[in-house]
Amino acid sequence: MAETREVGEVGEVAEATAGTSEFLLEVRLEEVPARMLRGAAQEIATRVFEELMRCGVAPGVVDSGFTPRRLWLTLRELPAKERDREVVEVGPPASAAFGADGTPTPAAHGFAKKLGVEVTELRRRTFSKGETSFVDEVDGRKIARTVEARFDGERVWVAKQHAGRSAAEILAELVPRVLAGVNWAKTMRWGSGTGPWVRPVHGIVALLDGEVVPFELFGVAAGRTTCGHPTLSASLFEVSGADDYLGQLVMRGILPSPDDRKEALRDEMAARAEAAGGRLVEDEPLLDKLAAICEIPGVMEGSFAEELTELPREVLTASLRDHQSALTVEREGGLAPIFLTVMDRPDDPAGRVRAGNEWVVAARLADARFFWEKDRSAPLAEKGAALDSLAFQERLGSYAEKAERLAALACAIAEASGRGAHKGAAERAARLAKIDLATEMVREFTSLQGVMGGLYARADGEPEAVWQAVYDQYLPAGADDELPRGDAGRAVALADRLDTLAGFFGLGPKLWPSGSKDPFGLRRAALGVVRLCLEGDDLDLVPLLERAAAAYPESVRPHWSEAFRATEGADGRRVDGPLVDFLLDRLDYLLGREGLQHDEIAAALGARGAGLRFGAIAARARAVRAVREEKEFLAVALSARRIANILKEEPAGEVVSKAFTEEAERTLDVAAGAFRRAVAAALATSDFEAGLRAVQALAAPLDRFFVDVLVMDPDPEVRRNRLALLAGIRREISRLADLSALIVEKAEYR
Repeated sequence: MAETREVGEVGEVAEATAGTSEFLLEVRLEEVPARMLRGAAQEIATRVFEELMRCGVAPGVVDSGFTPRRLWLTLRELPAKERDREVVEVGPPASAAFGADGTPTPAAHGFAKKLGVEVTELRRRTFSKGETSFVDEVDGRKIARTVEARFDGERVWVAKQHAGRSAAEILAELVPRVLAGVNWAKTMRWGSGTGPWVRPVHGIVALLDGEVVPFELFGVAAGRTTCGHPTLSASLFEVSGADDYLGQLVMRGILPSPDDRKEALRDEMAARAEAAGGRLVEDEPLLDKLAAICEIPGVMEGSFAEELTELPREVLTASLRDHQSALTVEREGGLAPIFLTVMDRPDDPAGRVRAGNEWVVAARLADARFFWEKDRSAPLAEKGAALDSLAFQERLGSYAEKAERLAALACAIAEASGRGAHKGAAERAARLAKIDLATEMVREFTSLQGVMGGLYARADGEPEAVWQAVYDQYLPAGADDELPRGDAGRAVALADRLDTLAGFFGLGPKLWPSGSKDPFGLRRAALGVVRLCLEGDDLDLVPLLERAAAAYPESVRPHWSEAFRATEGADGRRVDGPLVDFLLDRLDYLLGREGLQHDEIAAALGARGAGLRFGAIAARARAVRAVREEKEFLAVALSARRIANILKEEPAGEVVSKAFTEEAERTLDVAAGAFRRAVAAALATSDFEAGLRAVQALAAPLDRFFVDVLVMDPDPEVRRNRLALLAGIRREISRLADLSALIVEKAEYR
C-alpha cells in the first residue's frame, strides 16, 4: 500500500498545516559521562525531527539540552495531526476476484469487507513486480499513486482513505523507539536485566500541550513529575509544559542549557582571574567538559604553593587539566598559583570543596615536580638506550630503530627542500624526538609526549632549531592546528608520518584503517603529511615514500608493492595504490574545506605526470575553479569528454601536418601547436591558471573540426592522422588537468 497524490506533487514531503502544539520530553537518569551527553542529545533531537517530518508533522522549532542527570527536548509549532491520505491497497488476482461474467467472487467480497469498502469500488490493473508508482485518471484528473507491487499480473485494487494520526499517537510510538535506539558508546543493564542503556532511567516527563503522552521506557512510565538538584533541591515537582519546566529548573539554580552553563562558567572564571590580577587561560574543550558535569555552574577557586610555578607551564597545565579538570590563570611572567574548576553548587560556605581540591592538587603537583627533577637528573640524549626496549609496533621494531630511520629520512627531506642548512638540526632532533617516551613525566601525562622532549632538550642546552623540532614533532594533529616551527621541525614531523605510513601500509590491509577504526592514527598521520606539503615545501613524495619503505627490512613490508606503485611513462611518473588513494582522500577533504568541488579536485588529480606533489595538485584544482565558468573553457571541457570517448586507445605515429586536407583540421593543428607552447610555458612557472586559460583558444577550432571533419574517415591513414591530432591535444590538456572529469552540461555554456 502507498500514498496517492495529484500529478505534480510526486516526491514532495507530506506537510500538515502549521501547528501550535508544544511537546516536552525529559529523561532523568543516573550521571552520564560528559563525553557522551552532547552527541546523545543531538541524536535524539535529530531522529525525532526527521521521523516527524516523514509523518508530515515537522515542528517549527526544536531545542534540546542536557545536564549530567537529564536529557531534554522541546518541540514547538507542532501540527496537531498528520494529514489524511489515500493508500493504494492491492488485492487478489483479478481472475480470482471476478468470474468470467464479471461477477464478484467471495475473494473480492472478502477483500472489500476487510478494507471496509463496497465491492463496486474495486478496480482492476496490471501490475509489475517491484513497481512503485503509476498514474491513474479519475474524472479527467490525473493522479500519481505510489504502490508496493509484490506480484506480476492483473489484480484488483482500491484507493482507501486513511485518517491521519494525532501528534500524541505518533509521539507515543516514536519517542520510546528513538530513546531505546540511541547509539551510546557503552551501555549497561540494571536490576533484573533491564536495559541495555547508558545508565538506569529514574523518571520521564512527556507532555503534549500539558497532557501526558503515555508510553513506557525500561519499565518507567511517562508522566509530568521531575526533580531538581539531587542534594540541593531533590523534592519532586510537577510541570505543565516546556516553559514551566525550564523556568522551574532555573528557579532551583539549574541552567538546563549546556551552552548557558559554559558561558556562565567562562564569565565567572574570567572575573575571578581578573580579581586575582591575572587572565584566564581559556580551554574550550575543558570548558565544554565542565559544563557537561554540572547542573549548577558554580566556580571553585583554589591555590597551590608559589614555588610550584617554577615547573614548566605545560606541566602545570597538563596536571591541573588532566587530574582536576581545572583551568589556569596567567599573569606577567608565567602562571599564577591559582586554579579554577567547577563545583555543582552555587557556593562553598564551609570551604570543604576548596580544601579537598587543594589537597589533591598539592599532591599531584608534588608528583609532577618529582618527575621533572628525576627526568632532569641526566641529559635527554643519555636516555636514548631506553628506546631499545620500547616497541614502536610488534613487527616494525623498536623506537630506537625508528629514531635511526627518522634521522636518515629527515636528512633526505632537508636535502629535497633545497635548504640543506637545517640538515644537521633535523638529524639531531630526529634522534632525540622519541626519547621522552621513556621519561617519568610522559608516562604520567601522555598528552605531553614531544612537548616534554622539547623542554628537556632546551634545558640541556640544545640549539633552538633542535628543541623546537622535538617539541613540535606531533604538529599538526588536525586540520586546524599550527605547523611545526622552522625547517628542521617540519622535516622531522614529515619524516615521522612518512615512516609510520610506510611501515603500516607495508604490513598489509589488516592494519589499514577501515570504517571508523583507525587504532594507529594513520588518518591523522596522512592529514599531517598533506598539510605539511600544502603549507610548507611542495615536495615530491614518491622518492621519499620509497626511501621510507626501503628503510624497513623486506620481511616486514610484504605488501608494500601492493600499497604503493610508481611507474615511469612517457608523460612522467604515475603513482597509484591504496596508500596513494589514502593520502589523496585527505587532500580531497582539505581542498573541499576551501570550497573546491569534487570534480575540480578529480580533474587536478587526473593531470598526467603530476606525481605526488600536493601543492601542485591543489594549484591545479584552484586553477580549474578559477576558469571553469568561462564559456570557451566549458566548450573545451565538453570536447575533452568527446575526445576521450573517441580515443579508446592511443593512435600510433605522429601527426603529419602536410597530410591534412580540410581547412578545419589545418586550423586546429595550428591552434594545437600554439597551445603546446603555452602549456610548456605555464608548466615551467607552475602557472596552471594561465595554461588553462590558453585552453580556451581551442574552443572554436575544435567546434569547427567536429562539424566539418569526419574523424573516422574510411582511409586508415587519414583516420590515424586525425586521431593523432586529437590525441596530442588531449595529451597537452592532460598535463594541466583531466577536463573529462568535470561535470559539464551543454546548457552551461549556451
